[in-house]
Amino acid sequence: MSSGPTSATDEPGSGEQPSPAVAYERIARQAGLPNRVRSQLLQMIAAGDLAPGDRLAPEREIAGEMGVSRNVVREAIRSLVDSNVLEARQGAGVFVASLHVESLIEPLELVLALEGATLHSLAQARIVIEPGIAALAAEHGSDEDIAALEELLEEEREKGPADETRHLEIDVELHGRLVRMSDNPFLVRIMESIGRLARSSREFTNSLPQMREMAQADHERIVAAVRARDGEAAYDAMREHLEHVARTLAEESLAAEESVARIPGHDGPTGRPDTAESKEHPAQST
Repeated sequence: MSSGPTSATDEPGSGEQPSPAVAYERIARQAGLPNRVRSQLLQMIAAGDLAPGDRLAPEREIAGEMGVSRNVVREAIRSLVDSNVLEARQGAGVFVASLHVESLIEPLELVLALEGATLHSLAQARIVIEPGIAALAAEHGSDEDIAALEELLEEEREKGPADETRHLEIDVELHGRLVRMSDNPFLVRIMESIGRLARSSREFTNSLPQMREMAQADHERIVAAVRARDGEAAYDAMREHLEHVARTLAEESLAAEESVARIPGHDGPTGRPDTAESKEHPAQST
């Protein structure tokens, strides 16, 4: 007997909850298809097209409407089940989960929209920690380390901002290399402890073409300062880079609020459901 999302989107049995009538857009055939399917499902949830408790259409129906294989759909669904955005019920299908923020692991669009303060706090922490790491890297990094940074920059120039997947990998590798160059095991452990969420924020900002272009220019300045063994310049360049990230997250969080407000039952800033009464009589600050 199979388990998990592999078979959970088969047709429901007699008496099972029907899927809402929603339209799935066709996905262009190119690399990263599961991520594109995943992103579309997340957008539909954020827009309220799929609400908590709704059952997804069968895999074959989604695959047909999107123009992808069932394996692609299955992989995207499995990722969202692992992230607690979807819930697979054996024999019943796959449903949109409750979407409590504390249960969400890493779905970027929803983490950003439902709990923007989380990534804002992360951005603040990185601004405090990573400029100092860059300064230490300029002081302690070996010639081999700097050569490795140069190789990453060269590949980033060759690939350009158009290669979203490799740009993200280079970003993670470059920042990870700088942490190791600090020659401080405590900083290495600290950055490892927040590495998963830091990667999540990178995945989101990396999805924006203008941010990839800005990041590439920032990386050039950071590495130039480290190459010159100028700790102060490396500190300033890294701080400027992370401030760019923080501003982008803040702007996108604000832009997402309107969409997320349409999720049925979502609590507003006061912690209460967004009802007509609460909008007419907002809580007064004291």
